[in-house]
Formats: sequence, C-alpha cells, structure tokens
Amino acid sequence: MKTAIIIGFGGMGIRHFKALSKLNIKVKAICDKNLEKIEKDKSLKKIIKTNNYKKILNIKADIVCIASNTQSRFAITKNFLRYSKIQRILIEKPLSVTFKDSLELYNLVKKNRNRRIYVNTFRTISKNFENVKKVFTKNKEKITHIFINSPSAGLGNMGSIFFDLGNYFIEENAVSVTSWIDKTGTVSPRGKIFKDPGGYGIVRYKNEKKLFFDLSEDTSLPYEIILKSRNFECKIDELNNNFSFRKRPNKYRVKPNYYYLYKPEKFNLKIAHKYDVVKMTTFSIKKLFEKKFQSNLQESIKSMELVFAAHASDNKQETIKLPLSKKFHNKKVNFA
Repeated sequence: MKTAIIIGFGGMGIRHFKALSKLNIKVKAICDKNLEKIEKDKSLKKIIKTNNYKKILNIKADIVCIASNTQSRFAITKNFLRYSKIQRILIEKPLSVTFKDSLELYNLVKKNRNRRIYVNTFRTISKNFENVKKVFTKNKEKITHIFINSPSAGLGNMGSIFFDLGNYFIEENAVSVTSWIDKTGTVSPRGKIFKDPGGYGIVRYKNEKKLFFDLSEDTSLPYEIILKSRNFECKIDELNNNFSFRKRPNKYRVKPNYYYLYKPEKFNLKIAHKYDVVKMTTFSIKKLFEKKFQSNLQESIKSMELVFAAHASDNKQETIKLPLSKKFHNKKVNFA
C-alpha cells in the first residue's frame, strides 16, 4: 500500500485526505497548527499527529500533500525539498505570497530533478476541459476571447485558477495586464489576517487574444467562463456541470463577422465527470505516480505572474507589461 503525509488539515487538507483514501493510499501522519482538533478527530486513528511539520520530515512515504495556508506553504515546500526523502510533492495554490518566492521555488525544483512536484490546479487535466478544447481544435477554431465572471473569491485563490485556464485555452504568451483591485474589503472566511481581494481587468496575449476577468466583490452567483472563437462559443457553468456550445451555422460562415442575424446551433458537451473537488484532486495525485511524469509548476508560475501583475497594475494605475519587472517581485499579498 502506498503511503502519504498531509501538511495542513483545513478544508483542502481534508479533501486531500479523502482523495488519498479513494486511491487506497494510507495516511501515515498529519500536521496542523490546531493539534487539539486533529487529536479529537476519531477518524484519524493510528495516524501520527503533530503541529510541527519539521518533526515528520524524516518519515518515509510515497507522497506529501502540502495544504497549509499560502504564507507558510513556500517554506514548508522548500524544507521538504531540502530535507525529506519523499519523492512526490502535491502543493495547493496560490504558490506563495510573493512572486519572488514562486520563482525561488521553481529554481529549487530544477535543482532537485529527482523530485516530482505538482500543483493541485486539476482543471487542465480534467477530461471535461480537455474535451472542450478538443471541440474547438476539431473544428479548426482558435479561442481568441475569454470572459470570466466570478463572485468574490480572491485574485490569488480563484484568480490563479482562472488565469491558469486562460493560458491553457489561449495557448499564447501573455504580454500585459491592466487591472483594478476591488476595495470593498470583504473579510476572508478563513480569517481576518488573510487579504485576497477580488478585482477586474484584462489580460492581453499575443495575436490580439484577450482574457477579460471580473472577480468583483458585489456578486455571489456561481462563476461562469465563456470561450469564444470566430464561429464557436462555449459557456462553462462548472459548478452545475453545464458545458454548453453555440456555433455559427456553416451557411452563414461566408458572411462578414458583423452579420449576426441568425439563430446559432446549440449543443451540450457530454461531461466526463461531475464537479467534485475530491475526485478532481485524485487526478493530480495520479499524475505524480505516472511513469512519464510532467510537472505543471511552470504553468502555475505563469498564472502567479498574472496575479501579481494585476496587483501591480492597480498599485501603479497603469498597464503592466510582461514579463513582470523585478521591482514587483517582492510585492506581498497575504493570500489565504
């Protein structure tokens, strides 16, 4: 039986525990700051429990899942890379509270090429999103516009996920970010010390491709993602398992783009699985055990660059060109 340890046993840590159980991976140790909470949990019998992760760095296991808060995640990951012999590391996002730390983590992983590290963004390896991309590819349609509308979920928390998806679908390098940070000051449900505001703006990519995002804090409806090409549109309501397409009928494709007086043809994508964070976390865990492993850390670095560029754009009240200037690398945002 494969074995694991978990660092951080809040909402995501519990999901990691359930995902590991689904895959028949035995959890040997759990670390959480609230030691009393995990010691009282009767479902965690015969598991080592501690509030100091350094005490379990020497434990032998097949995988470590790091689901602590973002501020501590960088140091914990760095210590496991340096002092633990565990070969597989699954980490949550956002990667770190500064872009400098994100880059340092990337460089540290490059020096430890025998380690496997994967970021639990999981949507870009979900069959649902892969199949959406296949529809556009099969019809020779290139996605040129992405629209993301989300309730208050933080530019770091959900923003990093949306930017990751934007990069995945557009398949071009981002060249600039123009953004405004929401000043509402919504208190994070994870605690007042965490500051991860929403925001809105635009990411520009090469070849005039664009991602428009609105994560303002004055709405609470489920998020939606809209992908557009010249003749196709896909609206993704992930939480309700609805992936719906509209397309321009073939007979109208000889018309100029400004001709829109027709009824689009509609169809829904047959989903491969329902929205389930636990199940989708198993996708990331499985990746770490594949024979031909490929990390997604570099893609996560790119999405974090967009997060910090969004904050820099609001701070400077100007468009931020990419790659992100070093003068913004130390900008700290205390994501949850």
